[in-house]
Amino acid sequence: MKKITLRIENPFEHETVALEDEISIGRTDASRIVLSDSGLSRKNTTFFRDGDAVYVVDENSTNGTFVAGERVSGAPVRVFDGDIITLGSETRVSVEIVESRESKVENQTASTAGGIAKTKDQRPKTKNKKSKAQNTKSNPPPMLLIGAIGSAVVILILGVAAILIANSIQGGGNGGGNNSVNPPSQTIQAALIPVRVIDPLGGEDPDDLDDLIASWETEEKELDVATVQDVKVSAPDATDDEKLLEVSASLLADRKQKAFEPRSQPTGITPAGLKVPPELRGDGVIKQKTKLGQMLKSVPPYQQPMDFADLAQKRLNKELIEMPMAAQSYYLEVGGSASESPFTAFSFQAGNTPILQGSPKHQPLQQLAAKYGVSLDNPTGRKEIRRRLLRMFNQRARPVLLELAEAYYQKFNRPLRVTSLTRSMDYQILLNANNPNSFVVRGEGSLPPHTSGCAFDLARKHMGVDEQNFVMEELARMERERKLDALIEYGANACFHVFIYHDGIAPNM
Repeated sequence: MKKITLRIENPFEHETVALEDEISIGRTDASRIVLSDSGLSRKNTTFFRDGDAVYVVDENSTNGTFVAGERVSGAPVRVFDGDIITLGSETRVSVEIVESRESKVENQTASTAGGIAKTKDQRPKTKNKKSKAQNTKSNPPPMLLIGAIGSAVVILILGVAAILIANSIQGGGNGGGNNSVNPPSQTIQAALIPVRVIDPLGGEDPDDLDDLIASWETEEKELDVATVQDVKVSAPDATDDEKLLEVSASLLADRKQKAFEPRSQPTGITPAGLKVPPELRGDGVIKQKTKLGQMLKSVPPYQQPMDFADLAQKRLNKELIEMPMAAQSYYLEVGGSASESPFTAFSFQAGNTPILQGSPKHQPLQQLAAKYGVSLDNPTGRKEIRRRLLRMFNQRARPVLLELAEAYYQKFNRPLRVTSLTRSMDYQILLNANNPNSFVVRGEGSLPPHTSGCAFDLARKHMGVDEQNFVMEELARMERERKLDALIEYGANACFHVFIYHDGIAPNM
């Protein structure tokens, strides 16, 4: 039997695996090979072999699987030595098929579990029919020839059967007309296709928080600190917490420079020596989904901010609190994608519509602009309002962030880089406009973690492996103390995703 190797690579990972039977590739533990390409679905693509033949099938992934530029759809597609298969956003799989030492031995039968036996006929060729007849008369037909003919007949019959079965599965009953409902999972059993299950739900699931986080976790543009203004608090009625918001742009620039100091240890998404505690490997998905569900079902239900006017109202109501943009132990790299355009209202039904002066949506923005000392008619002022609103989250998250930041600073003398707090739905959709892995917006039924006000992200690609392990141990400890749930994220937006409980009560799981 030939040796078949898959060489898998993307900007973050390189892996070579032997294809013995079947290997699936995706973004989560639903796949045998888990990669950090955020463009992959949970279970994206499966490779399998039948004897010395290699097949690839797409598991109804969001971004597809491509062979020589052609998208794989429906029935498995055979691939050959040297073929390159692309999947996700940045992943390439090269196929290598070579003769093994055993397969070079003449007359050896190669077989695989559930596969088809093949023989190699090495009989000398005859010159003409007469000599062949004479040989037949003096020597009975060799058993090897009979076996070869029998095998050919079996292959022909099974091949026809496989085609009929594949066509019936792919057609899904053409006589029933158009059907938008996904067909049930089907098990394919045929000579050329090993026993396996094609999952019609292999794409993104709007009810699965792991998919939700991966799809909505889009990183903003890098914040240009040269465009950030000093935050000044001059209102006579300012509270002590509001006075803490007064931060100079120079402090923000200093903290960012300090955070990116060169490291002596490996950095990146998966540096050598990375040790991920079990608490950060996914159990938080269930807990976060439970708490988000409670927020939607509470009385009254949580109203997620659909636009910046809603964020302004939550700021004025003190439902969400603003964090200083920088301190000794952390800095907020948020608002890099904030625009200077006029504010708009957003709904799933009407999309973006202008906010008219004097309208209910205009009032909280105008009130906040006066509090900030900026004008809604000024482009720079509008950007400043957006950036400050993006520095907000649930007040229960503040002590958690400060505890983490202080521990990290005391250990490494560097500030934590916070890359996301609360986002409005329209801002999140704007960020996802060029994200190939984003969800189709389905309506108010989905509650992305960052629109809940209960989540924040800590960037980690710039950290050394010792720093990443330290932060993970701190998060794991706090999770065991039932203060939060945390996940490690890979891909382009590699970070630590932290989620606190809106009511301070951890779910019983």
